[in-house]
Amino acid sequence: MKTLASLAAVLTLAAAGAVSAQETRIRWDDLDLSTAAGAAAFDARLDAAARRMCRDARRPGSRIGDHAFCLSAFRNEAIRQLPGTAQVEYALSRLPMVEA
Repeated sequence: MKTLASLAAVLTLAAAGAVSAQETRIRWDDLDLSTAAGAAAFDARLDAAARRMCRDARRPGSRIGDHAFCLSAFRNEAIRQLPGTAQVEYALSRLPMVEA
């Protein structure tokens, strides 16, 4: 169920500080983020975009490279920019399944 998919077909982001003024788009409207498979596909797209954007990352205010910081900031910002319903569906699909 993607109630806002038509309003936001792509996710536009620039991880604050970590990715300077670059921009990338991560398509998610074709995925069902409420399923493990949909969330995994989104994760794969997100990881690929993060690797491209964070190639030469530097910690804000520093000349020291910090690839891990950039990847984390990029991922957090991308998920934050998903519409609220999509964020909830994605988060719930990432929870481990528990059998009764």
